[in-house]
Amino acid sequence: MEQTQKATSQITQSKETWKDIWTRKGKAAGSKDDLLAYDGYEATQINMEEVAAQIVKALDIKPTDKVLEVGCGAGALAKYLDCEYVGIDYSPTLVQRHIEFLGNSVLVGEANDIIFKDNSFDKVICYGVFLYFDSDEYAQQAISELKRVAKTAVLIGELPIRSHRDEHKLYRKEDFTGWTITDGFYDPYRKDRFNATMFF
Repeated sequence: MEQTQKATSQITQSKETWKDIWTRKGKAAGSKDDLLAYDGYEATQINMEEVAAQIVKALDIKPTDKVLEVGCGAGALAKYLDCEYVGIDYSPTLVQRHIEFLGNSVLVGEANDIIFKDNSFDKVICYGVFLYFDSDEYAQQAISELKRVAKTAVLIGELPIRSHRDEHKLYRKEDFTGWTITDGFYDPYRKDRFNATMFF
């Protein structure tokens, strides 16, 4: 009986879309101490404070900068950013958690159809999100939108070249011609993932 339930659970989970998974995660019980789990990093060795410091350095984020994080989740990265912060995420439950835990200005929205006007933000971050996109078309639309709303810089972080999960969308460095390419920000993925940064 237990094996049957486990098998059924695995089948049900495999039919979930990424959006379903993030909505489910946002409904889970937890606290501000569980931001990494809410945002999908529970099985990793990430030090998000260190990653945030690297992003701040890469983009030269100042406290007066207006910064948009696309795919902000419950706020694992936002927690360590000192700026005029705004976030969007397509999971209403994670947006709700983000507001509850951090009190940031966060809205529900899609990466390929950002609701803000052109050049609304000094800098735009999309970290650890592109691997969950379901098509090249969506990814290209998202890139166009990130660039459209940014005044001076865009950072797309943790783009996987290869992955331990078949469901992750993979990318090639050569797809980001004109961008500054750097290794991923944390082990063991530094060589398996890369960051793409563009300054205007």
